[in-house]
Amino acid sequence: MEFDHDIARDPATTHARQCAAHWLAVLSDEKCTEAERRQFFVWLRASGQHVQEFLRLSRLNGQLNNRQLWPDRSVAELVAAARASSEGNIATLDRPLAVDRTSRKTVRWPLAAVVACAFVATGLIAGRSQIEGWLTPEYVTAVGEQRSITLEDGSVVELNSRSRLRAHLEDDLRAIELLEGEAIFRVAKDPDRPFRVRTGVTDIVAVGTAFNVKASDSRTVVTVLEGRVRVNQRAAAERSAAQAAKAVSEFELAMGDQLILAKAQPAIRVSLRDTEKVTSWTERRLIFEDTPLSSAAAEFARYSSRTIRIEDPSVGARKITGVFDATDPASLAEFLSGDETLHVRSDSEGWSVSSR
Repeated sequence: MEFDHDIARDPATTHARQCAAHWLAVLSDEKCTEAERRQFFVWLRASGQHVQEFLRLSRLNGQLNNRQLWPDRSVAELVAAARASSEGNIATLDRPLAVDRTSRKTVRWPLAAVVACAFVATGLIAGRSQIEGWLTPEYVTAVGEQRSITLEDGSVVELNSRSRLRAHLEDDLRAIELLEGEAIFRVAKDPDRPFRVRTGVTDIVAVGTAFNVKASDSRTVVTVLEGRVRVNQRAAAERSAAQAAKAVSEFELAMGDQLILAKAQPAIRVSLRDTEKVTSWTERRLIFEDTPLSSAAAEFARYSSRTIRIEDPSVGARKITGVFDATDPASLAEFLSGDETLHVRSDSEGWSVSSR
């Protein structure tokens, strides 16, 4: 195997190769823990170069020891073999990985782990968009789950229930994609790297500030909690030049400002007296003020598998006001039961609400 000395002089490459050697030894240890394996895959996804160096070192190690971690089989064959193996009886490679390290013993690697790496390696030649999709860290919360995430730059993301985002941070870039759900972003100051959040219809740019973003397929709501942000309505920016000239597609927001952007709709800008209602979800509270019942029921559905189903559109349009525990949809059902004009029925899935 030919060794590129010029590349090896590059500090980043040298560091990647040192890390690859470390992980090669760790994963060969019979005492390798599940936590170590998870850390390895975090490291592997962080850079395409990490994948390349680990593959290169694994093959080199196999040649030196007359055995291979990566068999000479196509990715398609590896995938087929992985699918053929059951979850309780995962196939392993024919030969163990050997590493000359006295404190570690060799073990057999599950084929599933090899296939996972092979998929990532294939992405190196599959196109940039695919590579970014596989290598970019993704954070997901389930129903009722909330997470606090500290990014590499020191920014903190509070991720609400049923949410999903990707974070892409480099030396000259801080880009977040909120794919669905809601999050509060507390941005670490770095004037040389603006912090960008993209949703389905908006681009949000900040330097050092805090803001709440709620995104769905049809609209995005941005609320500034501290500092200032710039919001670009991408739908407007992508119109023809004549239409874009007439449309306001960029907005500067200050503390307390809220912007509601929906597809094919004009933007709505609101100045809030306080933002407690917007951020109450961090304390698992839902504050409704003249809120349509259908919207209130949808909010509760984010936090519980038991849902409140509104069967009559006229009932869904009714407005309610009150403060509720986000994890207790029964409290809303009980509240509605007190209305003599409504019929509330309980079942295994939750509650249905209709007019009497």
